[in-house]
Formats: sequence, structure tokens, C-alpha cells
Amino acid sequence: MRYSERFMEHIEYAFNAFCKIVLHHEAVGAWRDLKRKEEREISLAYLMSEKYFEPSAMDSYFEKRDKPTVFLVLGKEVVVDSEPLAAAFSRLPKLRCNMPCLFVNGWLPNTKINRTGT
Repeated sequence: MRYSERFMEHIEYAFNAFCKIVLHHEAVGAWRDLKRKEEREISLAYLMSEKYFEPSAMDSYFEKRDKPTVFLVLGKEVVVDSEPLAAAFSRLPKLRCNMPCLFVNGWLPNTKINRTGT
């Protein structure tokens, strides 16, 4: 089917108007997002002028302790680097402290630990 020249021109103008409206709304949305971001953010220059501090980051995940904790388990030294694990072992009674170490090192199967640990 052939369309008339006038109808094709009308379609082209309508599409042009649609594109202009879409671009206008995108520009308004982008401007609104930038304005909202500007209202909520504080610049680093402002923070540095208010109170001087050396910008830095510290990650304590890989931080080593000064002195690892050493436990005696059946006459052998077990070195524990993890502070939470060392605190947990230090709270256990003597017999209960030996059981997890024996299981981890493979010296005692889990079934025997369950029977002797209670």
C-alpha cells in the first residue's frame, strides 16, 4: 500500500515531536537526579577545610596480632592467630579445650569426641 506524500510528512513530524518530548523528559530526570545528589552529598574539599585529617582506610581483616596465643593440647603446642578463636578456647574447661583441637588435627574421630566430651 502506498501512502501519500502528505501522510508520510505527517508521520515524520509526529515522530520528531515524540522524540523531542522523550529527550526533554530524560533531561528533566537527569537534572533532578543531579540536584538530588548535590543536596545529599558533602564535598571532600568542604570536609577538609572544616577539620583537617589525613584521608586513609584501614582493613582489619588481614591484620595480624602482635602475639599469637599458644595452648597446650596433650603436650603439644597449638598456636592460634585468631583472637575470637583464642578467646573461645580460653573460656573452655581443660578437657573441652582438648576436644576441638584433637578433631581438627585428625587425632580423634568425631564420634569419640561426642562420647568423651559430655
